[in-house]
Amino acid sequence: MRRAKLLAVVTFAVVAVGVALALLIPRDSNSVESIEQVSTFNGIVAEYRGTEPCEVIVDLGYVTRSATANETIRLVNRSDSPILLLDYSTQCRCMWLEFERKPIAPNESIDITLTFDSRGEWGSVGNYMEITTSKETAPVVLWIGAEIE
Repeated sequence: MRRAKLLAVVTFAVVAVGVALALLIPRDSNSVESIEQVSTFNGIVAEYRGTEPCEVIVDLGYVTRSATANETIRLVNRSDSPILLLDYSTQCRCMWLEFERKPIAPNESIDITLTFDSRGEWGSVGNYMEITTSKETAPVVLWIGAEIE
């Protein structure tokens, strides 16, 4: 019980920090354009600037025990040069990513599919994944949360 409470507090803190960062990061006029361009997309849109880590909050919501949940993240390259998603790391084998390993030109995008398998998980789940990019100092960071019912 103590572990579950601690995990819930940590998950809440991680999500709160991510939300605060998302609100503090300045947006320019290109941000509005990208949102309009992907208005038919039913997933999470993240803009990669290439100068710092790109942090994305993924809230999977309520997931039935022993089920899988998927979320698609569209990563838009807003840097001034092509990037390549090289690999990813995670703390848990319950989550994995699928994406094409091809260069992403400036102002182009790529879809990343996150899959979460809830078998063996319970309560509040929080995880961190990092996608290594061709720009070493600017990875894509995913903060993931879910509630297992």
